[in-house]
Amino acid sequence: MHYYDDDEYLFRQAYENAPFGIGVYAPEEDRWVKANPFLCSMLGYTQDELQGIPEKALTPPGDTGLTDDPNISGVWPQMTSPSYHLEKRYLHKEGHAIWVSLHMSLLKARDNGAPARLLVQAVDTTDQRLREEQLRVSERTYRLISEYSLDLISRHKADGHATLIYLSPSCKTMLGYEPEEIVGHSGISFIHPDDLVRVRTFLAEEQHTDGNKVTFRLRRKDGEYIWLESISRYILDKNGVIEEFISISRDFTERRKADQLLQESQQRYKSLFDNNPAAVYSMNLDGDYLTANANLEKLTGYTLEELIGMYWGPIVDPEDLPKTLHNFGLAKQGYPQSYDLTIIHKNGHPVRINSTNIPIVVDQKVVGVFGISSDITERQQYIEQIKKLSTEHTLILNSVSEGILGLDAEGSTMFINPAGATMLGFKPEELLGKPYLNMLQQIPYPHPSQHPAEENAIFRAIRDGHPYQNKEAVFWRKDGSSFLADYQLTPLLDKGELKGAVVVFKDITGEKEIIRAKESAEQAAQAKSEFLAIMSHEIRTPMNGIIGMADLLSETELTEEQQRYIQIILESSGSLLRILNEILDFSKIEAGKMEIIQEPIQVQALLGGILDLFSLKATEQGIDLTCQTEGSVSPVVIGDEGIIRQIIVNLVGNAIKFTEEGSVSVKARQQSTPDPNKVMIEFSVQDTGIGIPEDMQDRLFQSFSQLHPTINRKYGGTGLGLAICKKLVELMGGVIGVHSKENAGSTFYFTLPFDLPGSEPLYKLTEK
Repeated sequence: MHYYDDDEYLFRQAYENAPFGIGVYAPEEDRWVKANPFLCSMLGYTQDELQGIPEKALTPPGDTGLTDDPNISGVWPQMTSPSYHLEKRYLHKEGHAIWVSLHMSLLKARDNGAPARLLVQAVDTTDQRLREEQLRVSERTYRLISEYSLDLISRHKADGHATLIYLSPSCKTMLGYEPEEIVGHSGISFIHPDDLVRVRTFLAEEQHTDGNKVTFRLRRKDGEYIWLESISRYILDKNGVIEEFISISRDFTERRKADQLLQESQQRYKSLFDNNPAAVYSMNLDGDYLTANANLEKLTGYTLEELIGMYWGPIVDPEDLPKTLHNFGLAKQGYPQSYDLTIIHKNGHPVRINSTNIPIVVDQKVVGVFGISSDITERQQYIEQIKKLSTEHTLILNSVSEGILGLDAEGSTMFINPAGATMLGFKPEELLGKPYLNMLQQIPYPHPSQHPAEENAIFRAIRDGHPYQNKEAVFWRKDGSSFLADYQLTPLLDKGELKGAVVVFKDITGEKEIIRAKESAEQAAQAKSEFLAIMSHEIRTPMNGIIGMADLLSETELTEEQQRYIQIILESSGSLLRILNEILDFSKIEAGKMEIIQEPIQVQALLGGILDLFSLKATEQGIDLTCQTEGSVSPVVIGDEGIIRQIIVNLVGNAIKFTEEGSVSVKARQQSTPDPNKVMIEFSVQDTGIGIPEDMQDRLFQSFSQLHPTINRKYGGTGLGLAICKKLVELMGGVIGVHSKENAGSTFYFTLPFDLPGSEPLYKLTEK
């Protein structure tokens, strides 16, 4: 017989090798009668140990043993059900509890068929229960997360449309839909068209990779799009094919905006950092430069490569080092600092800067110092200049003789200088902040009629913002006396808004008297000039007669002595006539009767005629007389030839008179002008004569002026010649001057403007 035909053998093999526990339990005795090896191993006991332990002792305290189970104890031994299932815990020999699933079947006695024992099949379900508990916790957690998560949790079919299977409640707040409204719809249909390709590519490429992110825009119920950041996990069927995927999506619209703003801010910061006109830099707590812009290079002279990692101490002026260390220390403690200091440029020169140190705080801890420094060398100089100017202006304000009164828009005094207060009979502090216009009774001049301050011209000018220039009025002093004042008023405006006015005034009572005296003096001078002109003219007529008769007499037969007398008469008469002519010319100029005639002048011929006039006298004195033009001079110009000849003749005559040996040179030189129809010609007379001391040259062109009495006695003259020349040159719009050195000769020059033929006259003057 084969072993497989022996039922007992087969049963024993199944009993001993079963992969689950098998035992026979006697309820009345509350013990295990039989236990296979698996059951013993499950509980950690040998068969003998297990058979000697009551079942109740194997049950953890508080749990129900088999004898206490109402489903067993209550019906035993009347139990008729063929089997019974129970889940309970047993204590392992080592002390820990295990869960077992018990399937119990009734065993009957052989003799009478009454219930005798329970056949128990025990399966260890500890791990299964743990997994189930974990699953329940996971499901509960998932449900809580799903229901309360602000993120959108969704399940999709892997059907190419991402058909929605489930949506968490946050769908309502995030998208505006109730979940059931869009379950069954294509998830792809809600994605922004511009993002579809990216999302489809992501879904296709990331099917076998969990946890990667994709960003896209999703349409809300109101039509607006929000930005989502989504991660997906894929669910595979038993064949490894994706059938679903779960996505967790977070709304990062605001964060994206914030990121964009941050990016823009960073770009602005970088632009501000790189392009800031100030030096911008950061330092660690040791004072080493970490970052710096190009302007720190310019400020210090060091390159960025040299600056990064450099300690700032060596570039600070030693005198400012203690102050700088103190301020840097305060910045390290979290207190921003701003201060001025001097640094030493790499090339050695000092640079005055303003430096601001700002703590860099991360997680409420100072980790570095941010710095901004500007070159204030010029500003410091400006401040010093402003202080100086302010002092100077104060000195000027306090020193000027005019009164300066500052009024606000209401007419109250903002400031007044000492001269103004003195003129009005007040002390400055008596007027400051006071409504001076209410005290000022102004009387317009020359129509004296008192009127209230609010109707006076100054108040109206302040009210209307109108400036006044050179107005005259009577101002009243504190003691009730008055004075005639000349004043001007300038409104004070700030961005178009009237803030008040400044009144500058002076007492012209004395000036009026001086003006009247001056007018009287001018009238007397005019009468004198007219008298001199008339007298010169009247004297010149008989003098011409004397000279004429003396000339006729000199042609008759005379003795040598008589001839000598006649010669003396002629020379004396000629000198007197020249004096009379000069006085007459001077008087005509003073009286405004000198006429300027516009006529063509041949410059070369003019100079040649003067050369011929003086050549004989120059030869007699042994003087070399020359005449020349320098460069290109227009051959013909328009001007008064007679007056120009008179000026040159006077200058040449003086040059020959004051030159005992050497030379006299007459020159003409043309200067260019912006107008092609005009020219400027400079005439000069250079001699090698006695020269003129520098301290006396300013007296040369004054009327009736001689440099020294000895010169007058030796050379004669009225002292009017050069004064007349100066007035004639200025009358024609020119300038005259002299270069001279004592005992080294002189050069007299004058420059005149001329029209060219065919152009409009430069000036039309017949009377001044």
